[in-house]
Amino acid sequence: MNLEQYNNWQKFREAKGEIKVKEVKMIARYYADLFNEKYTVPCTCNKRIWKERIEALNKHFLSIEKPTE
Repeated sequence: MNLEQYNNWQKFREAKGEIKVKEVKMIARYYADLFNEKYTVPCTCNKRIWKERIEALNKHFLSIEKPTE
C-alpha cells in the first residue's frame, strides 16, 4: 500500500454511510493490487464479498506503518 492508497483508505475508514461508486472501484483496485489478483468489480448486491474485501484491507491497513512515499 503506497502513501496515496494509505491516505485514501484512512479517509474511507472514517467515512459513514453507504459506499459510493468511486469507493467500490477503489476497494476493488486496492484489493487486486494488494492480493495480486485480477482487477474485478463484483456485484454490489453481494454484501458478503464486499465485507470480506473491506475486512482484508482493514487488516492489512492496521498491520502496516504509514508509508513515507
